[in-house]
Amino acid sequence: MQLQQFVTDTIETLGGMVMPVEYALCDVLIPEAYTVYFQNKTELKLSFDYEVAQENPDSEFVTFGSYVLEQLLTLVHEQAKSTLRYAEVDRLELGNPQKKIKAYLQDEQGKTAIESERSVIGVWVVFQYHTALVTDEKLENKDQVWINTLTNEVDPVMKEKQDYIMYQQQAVYTYPVPVKPDMETALREATSYMTEKSNQEKDAQVDEHRIATDIDRINHYYDALVAENDKRANRKGQSEAKREEIRAKTETIKLERDKQLEEIYNKANGTVEVSLENAIIYFVPLLEYAISREFRGNQSHLMLYFNPVTKAFFKKPDEV
Repeated sequence: MQLQQFVTDTIETLGGMVMPVEYALCDVLIPEAYTVYFQNKTELKLSFDYEVAQENPDSEFVTFGSYVLEQLLTLVHEQAKSTLRYAEVDRLELGNPQKKIKAYLQDEQGKTAIESERSVIGVWVVFQYHTALVTDEKLENKDQVWINTLTNEVDPVMKEKQDYIMYQQQAVYTYPVPVKPDMETALREATSYMTEKSNQEKDAQVDEHRIATDIDRINHYYDALVAENDKRANRKGQSEAKREEIRAKTETIKLERDKQLEEIYNKANGTVEVSLENAIIYFVPLLEYAISREFRGNQSHLMLYFNPVTKAFFKKPDEV
């Protein structure tokens, strides 16, 4: 699918209008509900060709990484609840696979041979989370976790490359899915990853020096009050009732100190809230290679997958 077609379909799906002006140039009406994504503009002129953009300087040039495309992708991700997306690639082929597989397995000993090659569909589940760090204030954020269901591992590279994935809402290819996706495991892995990441970000924000300074200040202040109270309790001529009253006040001072210290600890540490907002499933065509390896008379087998989006191989963890 061409980039212009993707943008057109997306805007029209959102209820907007796209009016072609000439080749690779169009006027767009943005629905009022979504103008916040486009600097509160309701009308845009979009160009999809560099030369056309040069001839129309009042237009927004739409390409990978451009503001308009990024805002559209952000909007689509946020509006989605559960979406199926079928990726399209220019061509699903790999030149000289034997050489490239050998380079990928360069740390492996022995001879490597390709037993078979076929096209398959890989499934990536994208979990969109809302996170919040709650201290004396609430810091909120949105983040995604991409899970490759062939490996059940987090895939940060696909997350980085997502703006380069063109897709349709209907199936494009009829290739088989080699492994049934385990959605429960994928969700558990994604939530664990997001929780750990949020806690790491929380810890990175803690100012240890400031916390230590605040603790010393509070301890010094209340220690002085306790010492003053103890001095009063030990004065000659005090009745036992008066001493008990002073001792009770000392305990009150200590309780107040502990309360102040607890507030500092809670403010410093805070709590992390992680909640799932939606999930998007990407079906991506891959090349699957059945590989045999022979070393000192022993033969082993593994499956390799080539991802045309990342331009890289991957294999399952148990085959590493």
